[in-house]
Amino acid sequence: MTLDIVTLSIALFFISSIQAIVMLFIFRTIQDYPGMYYLLASCISSAVSGLFFVLCTTFICGGLAFLGSNIFCFLAILTLNIGFSKFLGLKVEKEKLWILFAFLLAGFSAFTFGINNGRWRLILFSVLIAILSFLNTDILFHHKADSFRPVTRMAAVIHMLFGLFFALRAVFTIFYRTTDVFISTLLQLMALFLSIAGILINSCCFIIMAIQRERSEKDQANERFRQIFETIPDTVIISRFDTGEIIEINEKYTEETGYTRKETIGKTSMELNLWKNDKERELFYGLIRKQGVLRNIELHITAKNGRSLSALVSASLMKMEHQTYIISVVRNISRSKELVKKLNTSEETFKAIMEQSPVSFMLTDINGHIEYVNQKFLELTGYREEEVIGQTPRILKSGFQTRKFYQTLWKTITSGKQWSGDIRNKKKNGDIIWEHICLTPILDEEGSIMRFLAVQEDISSRKLMEEELRIQARTDMLTGVMNRRYFMEKAEKRLLNARATQQIAAFLMIDIDRFKDINDTFGHNMGDKAIRIIASQCQKMMKQEDLFGRIGGEEFGALIFCSNPEEHYQIADKIRCGVENISLLDVHGGRISLRISIGLTHYRPDEDTMETLMHRADMALYQAKNDGRNRVVLI
Repeated sequence: MTLDIVTLSIALFFISSIQAIVMLFIFRTIQDYPGMYYLLASCISSAVSGLFFVLCTTFICGGLAFLGSNIFCFLAILTLNIGFSKFLGLKVEKEKLWILFAFLLAGFSAFTFGINNGRWRLILFSVLIAILSFLNTDILFHHKADSFRPVTRMAAVIHMLFGLFFALRAVFTIFYRTTDVFISTLLQLMALFLSIAGILINSCCFIIMAIQRERSEKDQANERFRQIFETIPDTVIISRFDTGEIIEINEKYTEETGYTRKETIGKTSMELNLWKNDKERELFYGLIRKQGVLRNIELHITAKNGRSLSALVSASLMKMEHQTYIISVVRNISRSKELVKKLNTSEETFKAIMEQSPVSFMLTDINGHIEYVNQKFLELTGYREEEVIGQTPRILKSGFQTRKFYQTLWKTITSGKQWSGDIRNKKKNGDIIWEHICLTPILDEEGSIMRFLAVQEDISSRKLMEEELRIQARTDMLTGVMNRRYFMEKAEKRLLNARATQQIAAFLMIDIDRFKDINDTFGHNMGDKAIRIIASQCQKMMKQEDLFGRIGGEEFGALIFCSNPEEHYQIADKIRCGVENISLLDVHGGRISLRISIGLTHYRPDEDTMETLMHRADMALYQAKNDGRNRVVLI
């Protein structure tokens, strides 16, 4: 087989088709990342382009096939542009892409159906492909994602070379008059060869970028886990369920037991002699096998120096990488136990210890009336001693915990058992504080309850950090509304519910008109302010059952529910008018006009998924933009 136009066109078709099939197989894994749908569209467009070119070379519908080949080749590179922009978190230059596509269609129509001039058609095609390639090069060079910058630079060089080749091809065609693109010239062969190489390299680069992005996100998640893991004030041990081999510990473990990380990792608790007696070990493993979880079981462990420690142990089974592990949280209550023992022997000694303790203590009678609090308690709550003595702990009640919660707590400690947990209490000035509380019944010599001791630790900072991590995972930091991932999760669940309950729903794709002009004229700070104000305005106009989130850049999505389909358009137009009436002033006091375009589509329960809804809404949005912006278009 000779290396000619026919051979390379067939190779282009088969390689593009195989690449598209491969991408379909791996698409399920990487589809959550922005831009991956456009990568798949690029592969499919390349395959269709190759098929049309094969038809051209066999002279089956040659003219139309050649036209289709060029258009789908152009679309393949255009969708790459959109895919790169979305994946790298950059704004899609929609206006430029629409202009280029319009030039392609207008030029091809003129030079095919008007003036049949293959030479100028080839020049136009080469120039537009070169421009697109240089736009792709610019995107791949100018982004802030450092985790896969080497790959994007390599892809940028490929696109730059691709663009240079087609630019030279256009110049050469201007001075060298040829109209037959099927002659096996060096330029024609190079064009097909570079198309084949570009398909393979771009797909590989996209896959590598997705893998590196996933790895980067996992590293960030692991780092957040590590920070939380190390800041927990209790001992944490992770061990294999089947062998008991310890695979991970935190720093608190070394402080409490005296064993270093090197001495611990890879050994079992029996090899380290952590268990004080075998009965407690059998109880622990028996409960974890039977229930899969245990809460606040009092056990005794032995430190490296032989010292016995009393501990409250909570544990649960955890599956990871096809193996089962036990994650155990151990709280040292030796100090509390020792304090209780000293209380029974010397009340003065007890009070002296309490006053010097860095944690809060409260002592009550069997009816819950407060008899004693230490200085730390008073500092933490803001009360004076005379304000709390004789009162009950209800003065700290915040209203967050339910009646059932307190009934369970009281039932536990009045039965002679220890209780521990996190409670949200209220200070004297009304401020909320999170505390980890350990409540211990104090028994007399006959085993009857004589008092209750509460050891309270302020964990507000830890709870705040946990809440911040939770908010960051769900919220767009600029606007405060739902971010893309959380919005998509909530919307998919709501659509399933709407299908089951036959609710009437619609999806809105909202985009800020001429946002680039605002950024360029007034700066990015004003652009961010515009995004925040518009997001706030749209959120205010949503009902409680509706969903609203930031999809990306200056785009927002909304899932709304109404009693009839006609109301959807009215609501969308009210949102548009509400934004139009916003007064946003620049630094000189001048009014900045804010406008939005909205793509609207109704939810069809028997046909639609979240992806199809977004696709139709996006098409409607494009139509709204094309019709002059600042309008609602329903598809």
